[in-house]
Amino acid sequence: MSIWSRGDRTGRVEEALLMLEGQGLIDGLEILPGETKPYRVRVPAGIVHMDEDEASMFAFGAVVGAFGNVARQHA
Repeated sequence: MSIWSRGDRTGRVEEALLMLEGQGLIDGLEILPGETKPYRVRVPAGIVHMDEDEASMFAFGAVVGAFGNVARQHA
């Protein structure tokens, strides 16, 4: 079973960022296809421009940072 509705990497990265926005872990998201760094993630420090690789690592780090302690407490 997969939690992703889209099968390609780009779709999974976009879904991950949308999940972070929905959980309130980022303040906003704008995706501009065709740009060199199409992902615009709004955080308290400002807007961070990222490419797909950077966005995937950002999403991974944000999830670990936000939910890591909770996961360890219930393990």
